[in-house]
Order: sequence, then C-alpha cells, then structure tokens
Amino acid sequence: MSTYQFFTILFLLVTSMVFSQTAINHKVRKGESFYSIAKKYDIKESAIYDLNPKLKGKLLQLNVVLSIPNKKGDSSSINLSQVQNHKVVSGENLYKISKKYGTSIQELERLNPSIVNKLPIGYSLILREEIPIVENDSIAIETEAIVESSTEIVVENTNADFLIEAALRNLGIKYRRGGTTKKGFDCSGLMFTTYKELDITLPRSSHEQAKTGTKVKRSEAQKGDLIFFSTNNRGTISHVGMITEIFEDEIKFIHSSTHQGVIVSSTSESYYAKRFKQINSVLHSFF
Repeated sequence: MSTYQFFTILFLLVTSMVFSQTAINHKVRKGESFYSIAKKYDIKESAIYDLNPKLKGKLLQLNVVLSIPNKKGDSSSINLSQVQNHKVVSGENLYKISKKYGTSIQELERLNPSIVNKLPIGYSLILREEIPIVENDSIAIETEAIVESSTEIVVENTNADFLIEAALRNLGIKYRRGGTTKKGFDCSGLMFTTYKELDITLPRSSHEQAKTGTKVKRSEAQKGDLIFFSTNNRGTISHVGMITEIFEDEIKFIHSSTHQGVIVSSTSESYYAKRFKQINSVLHSFF
C-alpha cells in the first residue's frame, strides 16, 4: 500500500466518524456567547441548551466544553411533516408536541377541540389536515402554499401566547413566599413555574432572573418578556412579572402581588410607574 493510499483511507475513516457523530465538542473562547456559537455552527441556541441543560439561564464561562449538535451527523430519515397523528405519552404537552412536528399550539387546539388543558395519555392527537387532492397540480401547490404561510403567521407568537395562557390560569391564587405551585406563588416563583411549561428553567429570584436573557428598551418590549421593578427601599430589583399586553406607552403584566396574589397590573398605575427598572427578552435565547 502506497503512502498516498494509506492517508486517503485514513482521511475517509476520520470523515466517516465525524459525520456519524450526533454531537461534537466546543471549548468556549474569550468573547464567545451562546448566540455567536449557535451562529458559528448554524444551529439554534435552544439546541445547545438541549445538550447542555445545566447551562440554561447561566452565564457562559471561559474554557467550558459544550456539546454541539452535529448537523452533518444527523441521519434521521423520518419526514415529520407527513405525519398525521401522534399518540400522547406520559409527560407530553401541546408545546413539546408542536415543537417536535413543526406545527403550532393553536393549530393543534383547532384540530382537536376536545382538548382543553390536559392531554389524556394514549390520546391520538390530530396533527394536520389532509389537503384535498385535485386534478390541477397548480391549484394543489397553491393550496399548500396558503396553508404553510398561514401557519407561519400563527407560529410567530406561539411561545409568548402559550406562556401568557399558562400564567393566566393562575389568576386569583394567593401570594406565598417561596411558592411555585397552585398553593401559592411569589413573584419569581410564578415566572419560574410558567417558563417551565416551555422547558425553560429560570433562576429562582427576581434579582437573578433579571440577569437572564437580553435587556431590551421599553419601546422594544414584546408579549412574554419579563418586566422588573424595585419595590424595596434600596433601588434594587425585587419584583418581576410577565408582559401580557402592550398599548402604546402602557404595558400590562401578570405577577404575584404580596397583598392580592396573582393579578394583572399596568405600568400606568403610579405605584409601578415609579418603580419600573427594566425589561428582559428571554424567549429569543431559547428559540
């Protein structure tokens, strides 16, 4: 065997091993962030968190070795866009199923009107409507394009709307210091439990939650963002809520108030207008 043949075979073996790996390692360098690393490998930040769950909501440390999805090694041959039904298993919710099959929560609810808040285990969930077969191919293609474009419009706010709906189901529940269940919530506990619905683990205090995601200008605020206030005498962040609606200069948010429990308030109220501190966008870091 010649030297050329030897190195050719060696190269093919190494290439084959790399392509067969489902994940590769990346050592964090100075100046890198989850966003820049995801962009480098042409993946979503959420894909990095899926393989490195302990890093969710934490600052990226220098020299940490991350597991990165190897897109070249993805050998999946199942076309999920063609699947029509899904059998529900324990631990699943509409968000997880919609993410798996590339659809929206609203679309699943429309196709399965009998599903309200809970999915029965073993339930055969309808994922998609079958597009009628017509003789004119151009009409069929046009119909598919309309369905796809309308789905994309719905997907834009799916995650934020899902969070808001989850939080609103807790309206009226009393305030409880350190609470994260329907027996009672404190402000950060309500956010922790709500975001957990999307498999996002936030820190447990409003002060630490204020370090999660990206701080945005008030004019750039969107539904689902976290909004922070200083309700102590030190001027530091001590209270958090989640934005539910935006009307020009007014922002409505759901939170757990010490005296009233889980309620929806507004930045137009003088108490919160004077104590407003910042707004953080968290969803973009995960999706």
